Amino acid sequence: METGFLLLKEHETLPLSELKALLEIYPVGDKLEIIDNYGVVSSSLDRSVLVKYIDNIIKKSAYIEEGHLLITGVEYSGSLKKGLETLLQRLRELSSEDLLNTLQMDPSKDTFAVRTIKIKDDKDINSPTIERIVGGILKEKTNAKVNLEEPSKVIKVVILQNRIYLGLLVRKRDRKYFYNNRPHLRAYFHPGSILPKLARGMINLARLKEGEILLDPFCGVGGFLIEGGMVGCKLIGCDIDERMIRGTLLNLKSYNLEDKIIEIKRIDAKDVVDYLKSKGIDRVDAIVTDPPYGILTSVKGDIIDILKKLGDILKDGGYMVFAFPRRVDLDLKLMEIHKLYVHGGLTRHIHVYKKEPIS
Repeated sequence: METGFLLLKEHETLPLSELKALLEIYPVGDKLEIIDNYGVVSSSLDRSVLVKYIDNIIKKSAYIEEGHLLITGVEYSGSLKKGLETLLQRLRELSSEDLLNTLQMDPSKDTFAVRTIKIKDDKDINSPTIERIVGGILKEKTNAKVNLEEPSKVIKVVILQNRIYLGLLVRKRDRKYFYNNRPHLRAYFHPGSILPKLARGMINLARLKEGEILLDPFCGVGGFLIEGGMVGCKLIGCDIDERMIRGTLLNLKSYNLEDKIIEIKRIDAKDVVDYLKSKGIDRVDAIVTDPPYGILTSVKGDIIDILKKLGDILKDGGYMVFAFPRRVDLDLKLMEIHKLYVHGGLTRHIHVYKKEPIS
């Protein structure tokens, strides 16, 4: 079977990198193909496992809009109309039994609706027409009823530049979560906090799994720790400012994440590694952080030294993901850098470093 992932277009590189990272955590398949802003992965997994992985990827993601279990697809060149005719013929050739099994549809209980994603547009063929025709064939083959308001199954027609897919919507990204949890709406707010969508994306770039340890040595009021806790990580946060520590604890409590806390400590970041080792914590699974920017150049040099030292407590194969106004070179393997314009002369450089085992 194949799966499809609709990526957001709001950043050139982050959505695809997040998808690749999440596919390492939830191994849907070996080969990822990108068409426009749509990722397709072939899989040999059982349907139930595949659906679970798709669901987990979207539930955890920041920049992946939808996940689909693909029913069928066709390539085409030239006329979109001919491509749609080929897709409809392919759909008609599917047996009712196979279609019902793929959709896991019970005609006596389930209803459906068809929705179109047109990455390639065509003025001569509108979405309602496509949805009506596809819906008619599906209704005939499944005997299920159409429900345009609250369907139990949503079928997606995904129209790309040279390919069309028909898929079952497994999950949509929770837009409301990222909107309703903006920093100024938290129990404790401090200006300059990274938005939760970017924080979640950086957590995902660190390949963090449930139960693993996340360290943020410049935790501020806990933005990364919140997102790490929301995906099931154990949390270590440090900051030199006692007010930030109190704010972090208040915020984590407001999200019911107190049981995820290993340590939230007022401490200078340069002392974090030695302190944690004194507490018997020799390794963390990932480091995700946003060091302070608005400080003197000499202090920035200190921060780079701190980032270098933090590699000592990172496990082999672990990731360090951080933002900085310019490129920073560490004694780790640089996997990628994502540039995000903020305002004026500030562009965040999101670094993704990996600690490789010493051979």
